[in-house]
Amino acid sequence: MSELVSDIQKILGETGLVLGWAATGAGGVAAPERFHTAEEAEAAIFDSTCVHNLAVHLPRLKARAVGIVAKACDARSIVELIAEHEIDRELVKVIAVTCPEMLDVKTIWRRHGYGAVIEDDGGELRVNGELVDRAAYTQAKCLGCEERPSASISASVRLQLSEDFQIMNVEERRTFWREQFSRCIRCHACREACPMCYCRDVCIMQTSDPHWTGGGINAGEAEMMQMIRVNHLAGRCTACGECERACPVGIPLMLLMEEQNRAIYEMFDYRAGVDPEAKPPLLTFDIKGDGWGEE
Repeated sequence: MSELVSDIQKILGETGLVLGWAATGAGGVAAPERFHTAEEAEAAIFDSTCVHNLAVHLPRLKARAVGIVAKACDARSIVELIAEHEIDRELVKVIAVTCPEMLDVKTIWRRHGYGAVIEDDGGELRVNGELVDRAAYTQAKCLGCEERPSASISASVRLQLSEDFQIMNVEERRTFWREQFSRCIRCHACREACPMCYCRDVCIMQTSDPHWTGGGINAGEAEMMQMIRVNHLAGRCTACGECERACPVGIPLMLLMEEQNRAIYEMFDYRAGVDPEAKPPLLTFDIKGDGWGEE
């Protein structure tokens, strides 16, 4: 019995439910799974295809005790949910795992066919039995992960995109994002995958009062929807990358989120998902006590 299975079975004795992964997806890759019994837990796995941030399910389960298997980036989301009092720390039992370089399964399947069999022993990576370049299929968020300073991969298309973005002027950036958001199909996959977008029943992207966006599929309304979401995540984004991974049209959403996270850190010395006792800076704003602009 693996240590992970043993840990899940132990937590099940306290909670009756543990969120984890099992090899039930296409091609045998990991898919999110809910374990209720010791027997079910024997199917639990953790490998480089366990890409989902399972913290997204916690707000829906906040009334009950629950265990969760969490990578470092997932754990930051859990911390931020605690900081916002969206979940009760006493009810959440975290099973921390050390993650490998997580694979971009979507890219693998796009290039090698949906359901292509992925074999990863931590060294060589094979797809449908063929040896492939691991660096070409590693998730972009792992490149700059502070929890993995010894990551073996270096420059990538993503890093080049970030460097190119840095030298753009304001108008060039605006043009860039208008082009990106023109592909948005308003599927809300980014919102559904984000652990911090938990106010779905009253999401301002869909409300009629106030009526910020309509239902039309056009570039202008898509841009408004995306900017609303980004601004609502200011000081709250934990950089798990799930929004970008879930996007079916390949919008580089994390490029925008990383820029905003950088600005929040420079302005407020704050990083989301670090301290469960801290409050996101934009949740502590008081218009009556606003000191901006004062000497």
